[in-house]
Formats: sequence, structure tokens, C-alpha cells
Amino acid sequence: MADQRHARRRLARAVALVAAGALALTALGGVAGLAGASSPAAKHQASGGDLKFGLEAETTDYCLARAQLAISGIQVVSAIYDTLTVPNDKGQATPYLAKSVTPNADDTQWTIALRPNIKFQDGEPLDATALKLNLDTYAGLPGGVAASGGPLFGIYLSFVQSTSIVDPLSVMVTLKKPVADFPEYLYSTGRMGIQAPAQINGACSTNMIGTGPFKLQSYQQNQATVVVKNPNYWQPGYPKANSITFVPIPDGAARNTQLQGGQIDLTHQSGGLQVDNLKSIPNVKTLTQGPGFREIAHYFLLTKNAPFNNQLARTAFQLAVNRTEINTIRNKGIFTVANSVMDQKVPGYLSNAGYPAFNLKKAQQLVSQYKAQNGGQFNVILGTTTDPDASAEAQLLKEQLGKAGINATIAQFDQATLINKALSFSIDVLLWRNLYGEYSEAADAETYIWFQSGSPVNFGGFNDPQIQALLEQGRAATSPAQAAPIYQQFNRLMAQRGYLLPTWFVNWTIGYNQSVNLSFPPLPDGHGKPLFAYGRIPVLGLSKS
Repeated sequence: MADQRHARRRLARAVALVAAGALALTALGGVAGLAGASSPAAKHQASGGDLKFGLEAETTDYCLARAQLAISGIQVVSAIYDTLTVPNDKGQATPYLAKSVTPNADDTQWTIALRPNIKFQDGEPLDATALKLNLDTYAGLPGGVAASGGPLFGIYLSFVQSTSIVDPLSVMVTLKKPVADFPEYLYSTGRMGIQAPAQINGACSTNMIGTGPFKLQSYQQNQATVVVKNPNYWQPGYPKANSITFVPIPDGAARNTQLQGGQIDLTHQSGGLQVDNLKSIPNVKTLTQGPGFREIAHYFLLTKNAPFNNQLARTAFQLAVNRTEINTIRNKGIFTVANSVMDQKVPGYLSNAGYPAFNLKKAQQLVSQYKAQNGGQFNVILGTTTDPDASAEAQLLKEQLGKAGINATIAQFDQATLINKALSFSIDVLLWRNLYGEYSEAADAETYIWFQSGSPVNFGGFNDPQIQALLEQGRAATSPAQAAPIYQQFNRLMAQRGYLLPTWFVNWTIGYNQSVNLSFPPLPDGHGKPLFAYGRIPVLGLSKS
């Protein structure tokens, strides 16, 4: 029924289709460089074992509709919860807990049909009533539990008008406007897990109850989160492992050392030095994410207060930063410098959106101009995590800014506190990375929330009518071809305004001992393999010899 004018809607409608047979794992250069990963036959290997997974940070709130989840939290969530859809290895949203997600003719109503006979880990059924409670809580609608919701998803799903039960296993979601990428939102980089009503209505932060392959055994903040096999998991034969212990280890070098010493069985890394070191450890295998679905590291300039409420100051900052030098020193040059807020294969990607090249002399001139207009001062606070590698990067950035005449102070926090400092505008520059590179063939679900005016994770706090208009136009596009020039214009305008400075594309890498069997089980209904993106791997196929 779809035609060329609705290529994007054809992708959305594919979510409702059931393919015949599982697809073979594709090794597209950037989708998932599966060096060292097990073959599809790994699902038939001996199962079991108890694994320890080293995480880069702790998560303090697992009430998903309000939680501030970065990669570490998302990795834990992947064990306890399932999402309605997941991206396959081509970046296409495909059904998971949902049997189908079907739009009406103009993409304003979507019917979500659940798979039958799925239960939460407390024995309650996953039915339309539980699904509606989840959707209403995420979207901040009257049918949800306000205490278990939060501002982020309320803004993220602000286009949702209402939900209604169609039958015992189906819910209809009515939108305020057409959103052809709605199936992407039901994944939300793995954050939108479906929670049991007992969690939403109870001690939501720590009483983790989902439908996932593992169920919570214990949670000791800053020590370990232990999950054990869900014997009633809805996918026969999974999970393979008996248990997984997630251990927060903020120091990337320490994670590598513990992996080498056998204290942990696998870990993730996103810093160039530690990725390089990880690949040199004997008897350790690696799984590396390549071009196409990468995160983008960046320096987000917070614009609510001086100095970066001034375009002159933002331009001076951009010119003062030698990204190539920082990448060479801190990443050994193994990452690619980014000049776009999107990665390859995404509508709107540009090899160079117009970010200015390093020019110390011109930076010094602009800094002098800014100081002349502002009492001789140009002071900034650089916010970063406590990871020694992040600290070293911040120190190098401080030195570069100092040469241009910008006085920088470094402030270090644990990851959760750093996010809150950015949200409260208590710092001036956030050293960060996020999934602007996209994890899908679309762009709306992974772009809109991060740059929308008024969004709490628009860390820069800018309110730019032109950028907002482009985001709305991109959301309304009905095909990638139609969306591409809109997002290219958005990309160029972001560079021109200087709200953030992209630094490099991040090749997330998983390191694991040879005793670990790492496999990506086929998705239901023959929709291919799960996508390795954002440093998150599916855990249901993990086992240990």
C-alpha cells in the first residue's frame, strides 16, 4: 500500500509485518563490527554460568519513566525489561514485546498488539491494561501514575494525545500530529522498558520488575546489581546465563585491569586510550561498533548564563579548541573527528556542517573583544566525570582555552551528579557524549528531544525558533529523502550558532574474556539480529563456559 512518497511510512509499516525465517547476521562495516563475536550457532552452545559485567557508572533510580539513564543504566535495564520494539542490525524498528505496531492512513493512530502469554517476573500478565498504565505514565497522561513519571518522557512523548484499550492484548495510541517514526519512540535507546504495575504503583526506584530475561535478586548502590535467570521468559531457550552481576567501576583503566585479572568477565569502553588498551590484552576478545550508528562526543555550551549566552563567546570557544590535538593525545587518533551532529547513514549527515577549524590567533582576537565588552572577564567551568581519562581530557581542554585567554576551571562529579549540574546550569561546558549519531534509519526520535526548546536534556538550554522549526519539519517528513535536506539545514545551523562543538565519533567497544560466549540471538519473527549501538549489548545470549 505504501508508495515512493511514503518510504518512511513503509519502514514504519514494516514493524507490523512478520517475515518468514530468521535473517543472517550482516557484518556491515559500521552496524556492528563483530570481531570476536560468536556465530548464530552460539545459541546451541552450552548455557549457564555466572557473569560479572563492569559498568562505567552507577544508576540510582530505575523508575524508568523518570530515570536518568546513561549507558550503564540502559545495560542493566536490558536484562530486567523488554521494550515494545527494538532496532535490528539495519537500524529498522521491529516488534519485540509487541507482536505488531500498525498505523492508520495518516500516522495519527497506532495500534499496539502484544504477544500473548507473556508475564511479568512477579507473575502478573502483560496485557492491555498494564501496557496502557505504562504508556500513560511515560507520557504523563491522566491514566498514569504521576509519582512514577518525570518531565523527560512527558516532553519526549508530548505528541501523544491519549491511549485506549482495544481488546485484552491491544492498545490504540492517538497522536496530536502525524509521527511516522512512532515505532522508534517505543524503544527510545532502550530506555522505554515495560514495567510491572506493581513497580509503577509501588517502590518504583528500586523494585525492578519487568518481562526481561533476568529478574532482580539484589541491588546495592555503588556496589553491585545482581540479576538471575527468569525461568518463565517468553523466548524459549533464553537466557543462557544463570546470573549477571553488574559492578560500577567508573575508572576505565580499572575496568580493563579487572577484566585482565579475571575479576570481571566483560566490560564496555568508550575512551580511545582504553579501547586501544583493551584490544592489546591477551586472551580478551573485542566487539567494536563502527561507522553508521555511533555516539558523538561533544562539548555542550550552556547558554542560559554568561559567557555562552553570547554568540561571540561561543565562536571564540570553538576557534580555541584544537580537536585534532585532543583526539590524538587522548584517543591515539583512533576515533574520527566529527563535524556533524549525525553519523553516516542518517538523513542530514554532513561530512562538514561548517564547524570552524582551530585558529588560535582569531580565537584570541574574539576573546579580547568579549572581554572588552564584559569587564575584562571570560571565565568558564568545565564539567566532567571523575574518570581519570575524562579528567585528563578536561585538563588538555583547559590548557588550550588558556592559550586563547579563556580562564577555565575544572569541576568533577559522578555521572548522575554531573547531569544534574548541567540541568541546573551550574557549569558552563558539559564534556559529554550522546546518541545524536542515531541508532536508526530515521532521525526524529534521536534528535528532537535533545535539541527541542524546553527539553530538560537540551543541556545548552537554548531556545532557537529556527532550529525548533526545522525539528518540527523533520518530524513531519514522510520519507528519508524528504527529511535529508531539512536535517542538513538543521546540522548547518547548529554549527553556525555554536551551541555545541562535536569532537569525535565514539566507537564503543565491548571486551570479554575467552570463557564468555557472546551471541546476538535472532529477533522474533525473522526480523534479523539486534543492533549493537550506544555500547549496549543484548544479554539474553550471554553465557560462560
